[in-house]
Parts: sequence; structure tokens; C-alpha cells
Amino acid sequence: MATAPRFAEIALPQPIPQLFSYTVPETLRETAQVGCRAFVPFRNRLVTGVITGLTSECPIPSLKAILDILDPAPILDRALLDLTRWVAEYYLCAWGEAIRAALPGGLLNEAEQTVTLARPCSPEQIAEVRRIAPQQALLLATIAEQGTVSIAHLKRRVTLPQLFAPLRALEAKGWVELRVGTPAADPGIKYETWVALCVPLPDASREVEQLAARAPRQASCVNLLVKHGGRLTTEQLRHLSQIDSRVIHDLVRKGLVETQEVEVIRDPYRAYSVPVPEPVVSTDEQHTALATIDRMIGTQQFSPVLLYGVTGSGKTHVYIRAIARTLEDGRDAIVLVPELALTPPAVRQFRAHFGDLVTVLHSGLSPGERYDAWRQTKAGRHRIVVGARSAVFAPVANLGLIVVDEEHEPSYKQFDDAPRYHARDVAIMRARAAGAVALLGSATPALETYTNALGGKFTLCRLSVRVDQRPLPGVDVVDMREEHKRGNWSIFSTPLRDRMHDRLTRQEQVILFLNRRGFSTFIQCRDCGHTLSCPHCSVTLTYHADSLLLRCHYCDHRMHAPDVCPQCRSLSIRFRGTGTQRVEDEVKRLFPEARVARMDVDTTTRKGSHYTIFERVLNQEVDILLGTQMVAKGFDFPYVTLVGVVSADTALNLPDFRASERTFQLLTQVAGRTGRSSRGGEVIIQTYALSHHSLVSARTHDYDAFYAREIEDRRELGYPPFGRLVGLLFQGADEEEVIAEARRFVTLLRETSTGLSILGPAPAVVARVRGQYRWQVIARCAHSRLLRDSVRDAWSRWEREANRERVRVSVDVDPVGA
Repeated sequence: MATAPRFAEIALPQPIPQLFSYTVPETLRETAQVGCRAFVPFRNRLVTGVITGLTSECPIPSLKAILDILDPAPILDRALLDLTRWVAEYYLCAWGEAIRAALPGGLLNEAEQTVTLARPCSPEQIAEVRRIAPQQALLLATIAEQGTVSIAHLKRRVTLPQLFAPLRALEAKGWVELRVGTPAADPGIKYETWVALCVPLPDASREVEQLAARAPRQASCVNLLVKHGGRLTTEQLRHLSQIDSRVIHDLVRKGLVETQEVEVIRDPYRAYSVPVPEPVVSTDEQHTALATIDRMIGTQQFSPVLLYGVTGSGKTHVYIRAIARTLEDGRDAIVLVPELALTPPAVRQFRAHFGDLVTVLHSGLSPGERYDAWRQTKAGRHRIVVGARSAVFAPVANLGLIVVDEEHEPSYKQFDDAPRYHARDVAIMRARAAGAVALLGSATPALETYTNALGGKFTLCRLSVRVDQRPLPGVDVVDMREEHKRGNWSIFSTPLRDRMHDRLTRQEQVILFLNRRGFSTFIQCRDCGHTLSCPHCSVTLTYHADSLLLRCHYCDHRMHAPDVCPQCRSLSIRFRGTGTQRVEDEVKRLFPEARVARMDVDTTTRKGSHYTIFERVLNQEVDILLGTQMVAKGFDFPYVTLVGVVSADTALNLPDFRASERTFQLLTQVAGRTGRSSRGGEVIIQTYALSHHSLVSARTHDYDAFYAREIEDRRELGYPPFGRLVGLLFQGADEEEVIAEARRFVTLLRETSTGLSILGPAPAVVARVRGQYRWQVIARCAHSRLLRDSVRDAWSRWEREANRERVRVSVDVDPVGA
């Protein structure tokens, strides 16, 4: 019999690009498997990692031992382990960080660590410690306040570059005790207790009469069970008649009822209404696209497809038919949508056709809801997973199709913590490994995707006309400079205001789009020109009328709006700029009878708020829907006959080589929200840049013309798809140190390779956030592997001398927004 492996390689969710070796105790060797979680000591902590390899030999002496194996079977199969390893290698992060992104929150927790005061200490004793060791005294005073405190709390209260060295010194002196518990609990499985009658209903009714005199609470419980078919949960009994566990226990002892623990699946979409699907006859173009996609699904080989279809051309119908074909072959599907706001209507559509085979995975779910959906999918109970970016890692067993709807959307890119992956590109790699079809859909494909399709890397399927031959909406562009010349300084141009009045009179609906939240984007003194800025970030504060507060949209600093200028004490304070709240106020002033709903980050913080607004608009309980980019994509509202773009220039003015592309995409997408029924539709775009090519092309819905112009600019400058980029962001409290470290990194990068073009270091667009100065470097090269290898090597050399407590660097491969 083969000897059980004695050593394990483990990936930890730490920003350290290496695996860690541990011994496997004899008692755990039968349960240790690749893909299982392991509880291990790491430095001064106990953490949870994932076993990525097992071996019988290891050259490293004196290894620490695994403390426990947390799973009876692997939570990640070999395919997902390989995918997360590719993510780590491509996006230059640790394998453990990529694994963490693939799992529900709570499965890779650290153990909670606490520090307890071992003996009483007086202020005089703390002062004596301070004289010799001030860091130890600071910690001792903080611990003495509460007696027992967690390490996490200490880190928040005390700012020290090294926490554990002085804590260990205090422990050695007998002042404190460090304790480490078990891993923090994962979300776990939820159960509810059912109470059921053990006797036939007629006999139970007689028991009620006998119990009524001597045990009225028991009689009430049995009577409730009789009235409700013989079965209720303990929670229902408590709610209906305050029946407690003692009453149920007495009835169990008498043999009248029995209890059973039943697992509860936490599904926030279960109560949502699901329409009966109407029979749909495919258009000729849909039929051609489906024939191509069906053939590819049948081969069970990797096939990337771009479904390029104008808004309203029926791309969702193609997705549904492709999923049905995939299920017929015994394989599973993943559907990615770009926004949490689009999840409810997507789930509604797919459950209408596939019922409970559909589940949802995204970060907006509670930990328990996400854990249940993940666990049920892994067990094979769900075969279709719908979700946002992170659903690309869904544990479907036999993947046959990945749909990436609105594949051009920048929200598919992870911006914050590592790994900074692009879900579209990860979907393509996952489909490649699984021999599956990657179906990318868009009315405005990313330039990189369309170039791949034209070059033959992707199969191109076109849907050039809307369903039922409906025309695309007419687009009028209004020059706001001319409006000002006529004396109109309102938010709304005369054409837009007149069209809104016309639609409301006809009891039709209007969508207003402005990609800027808040009431005013800044406050300025007219006398001295002073603007109110965030004290921690290099941005102006935005006024929010609902809370009467100025807020920073980066660090959430808040303050009351001043009555006088803090600089010159003038009363000439003016609110400048326009946000969605100000548009809402103006709409209500102009059309007081209209029912208005606003959809932006400020109105959708509550769980289920996206769906509530969606249902209200769909049920014609809203006349005017206004919002940010949330309203610009995916929704299908038949009564919307007018779309107004309050300002088309917001994205155009960003310092980003994709600004023109993003503007064209947003305008085309939001225009596509209207004209989806026989009522027709119209679009009004307000701008100060009438002749810009992105607006000219959006006016005629001409993606090909926009692509032809934009691709030449990219070719000339060497930007994607003709070159690859890596963004480096350096952050720290001391700007001089940040600049010096950024320059040192650039020097190392130039020494590593001569084939790179390096821009910077230069201040980031927002040069200071949360008190941290930010400088950026962009490295560019025609060859992706050479670029990534060069950055990886320079990064490794840079870190040998860097003080990561003072200056941090984050690496973004294929940045979106560079």
C-alpha cells in the first residue's frame, strides 16, 4: 500500500507570492487532500489555507505541522485550482489571494487572537515601563483599559510598525497573555425545526379537548397544527401563539408530536415574481447565430464567440437557447452580468425558463446566502449560475458554456484588492481549460474584443436589427452653448424639457442619465474662489441634499455645509456642478405630479433596493427614472419612450485613453433603453462637445465608424489592443518617500528590460486618498509575457530594500481606467 504523504504545500490568503510547506501529522494523513482547507500556524497567527500539493519528501528542515484539516472532501477541484493558479501568475498576485477570490467569504478566516492582562498594573507601573520601553507601555495601557482585547482591536487603537515584538516582550515579563482560538466560524448551514403531529388529524382534535382544561398551552399548540395541516415550524408556532420550546418538549414526551431539523436554503430571490415565458420565434439572424453556437457546443471544444448585436436585437434569447442546448448535452452554464443592479431582471428571465436549476452568486448576497448558493452548486443541485464578476469562479461540475453579457463593461475588472482580474478574460481562460464555449455579448464590444473577432481569434455572430424590425431610436444632440446664448441656464435644454412634458402627457416613461451622484459636485466662494476639499484626499467635497452634508466619495469624510466661506468669511457660498440629486430636485420642481425614482449608489445601499426600483418601473409605478450608469444597461422597459442624457461630457473629460470609447458605449447603451415596443423611442443628448467623434457615431448608432476612427488612434499610440499595460500605484503618508520609491522601482524596471516604454512616475489622477499620497507608473510593451516577467522581477528586487509599512505598491495588469 502506498505511503500517505508526509508534507503539504499550502497557499495562504496573504500578499506573499509563494507556497508554504508544512508537515502532515500522522492523524491527519488520511484526510489531507489537495483542495482541502488546512488550519496552520503562520508567523504570529493561526490562519486557514488551501492544500495545493502533497509529497512524501521535503528538503526544508524543522517544518511546522498542520493543526487541522477542515474539510472531509476538497472544496476546490483540480480545474479551479489550476484556474486560480493562472490568475495568480497572470495578474501578479499570490496564489492564496486568487483562491480567496474564488471562495465565499468566511471560508479562509484567521483564528481570533486576544491579549489578556495577566496581573493588575497601576499607572505608576505603566510609567515605569514607558521610561524603558515606550511601545510596550502604550500597548500595556491600552490592554489595561479593557482587560482583554483582540489583536484586531489593538491594531485599530495603536499605530505601531511592529505589534508582536513588544507584545511578546510584555508576555515574557508576565504582564499579558496571548491566546489564539479556533478559526472564526464560516457562514455555516442554517436549520429550522419543524413540529409535526404523530397522530391522525381526527385523533389530534380529540386530544385538544382533553388537554384544554389541564394544559391549555399544549392544547393551543395541537390545535394550531390541526388547522395548518399537521405541520409548522417552531418559529411559526411562536409567532402565531407564543408557543415555546417547553410546550413542544412536553408534547413530544406524550407522543403527540415529533420534531425534525430541516436545512433552510437562504435564497433572496425565491420570493421574486417569475413571469411565464412567452413563446418566441427566432429571427433569421438569431437562427444563424444559434446554428453556429449550437455546433460549437456540440463539439465540446473551446470556442470563443462574440455576439455583436444592437440594443434590443434579442441577445438574451440567444443566451437562453444556448443554455438549453448546453443542458441537453449534460453540461452546466455560467452567466455573468456586469452590475448587481442587473442581477434581479436576469434571474427573473432565466428562472422563467429553467426554474430552480438557476442560482445566484455575487458579493451583494449575505455570507449565508452566498455560502448556500455556492454549496448547492458544488453539490450539483444548480446547473446555471447567474452573477456578477466573482461568479466566474462558480463551482459548476461540468462547464459547457460561459456567457459574458455586456462584455465591454469596465465593472468586470476588479479595481480594489488583489487579484485585480478581469472576469471576461478569466471566463475565456476557464472555457479554454474546460473545452467550453465562451459567449461574449455586446452592442458596443470592447475594441480588444472586436479586434479579436475581426482577426479570426473569436467567431463573430451579428444581430444587426432589432426584434420585430423595430427601428433604433432617433437621437438628437443639443448644443448647450446655444441654449446658454438663448438665456436658458437650466439643467434641461428646451427640447429635452418639452419632450419630457409630452411623454408624461401620454402616460409614457422617461429615463434621465447623469453619471455623477450627489446634489452639487463642489461648493465655491464667489468672492475668493475657495472650494471646499476633503482634508484627507485631493478631491472636492460633494454636497448631498438629503443629508445636508458634504461628503468625500473616496474616504467618506463628512461635514456640514458652511454658511460662510472658511477662507474669507464671505457669505457668497455657491453650489456648483450637477449631480443626480440636483436633477431629481429640478424634475420635481418642473413636473410636481410626476412619480420620480432615483437609482444610484446612495439609493441602492439597502438589500433588494435594485429589484424594488426595477419592479416599480416595470409595473408603471414610476414616470421618470433617473440615475447613474446603473440605468444605462440591460433593462427592458416597454413603456420608456424617451431617454435624456443630462451631460454627455462627464466621461469625455477623464484623463484616460479609453474615455472616448467609454463615452460612446454609455451613450449607445442608455439610448438602447428606449424604443423597445411599438410605441417607439427618442433620445436627447446634451453636450458642450458637439463635434466629438464619439458623439457623432453615437448619434447614428454607428459602432463600425467609431471603431475605425478609434482603432487608428490606438495603433498610433501603441495602446491596447496593439500593446499591453501594467499599472503601478505607489502609496504612502510621506510624499517624498513615495516619489523616491517609485523612481527606484522605475530604475529597476529599466535595468530588467529594454523593451518597455515607461510613463512616470507621476501623480495619480486623485493624488491623495485617506491621507495617503499616490504616484503612478505605467509600463507598456507589445509582448504581454515580457512585460509581466519584467515587472515581476523588478518588484521582487524592489521589495528587498523597501519599507512596506511606509510605502506600498499595488500592481494592476491590463488596467481599466489607465
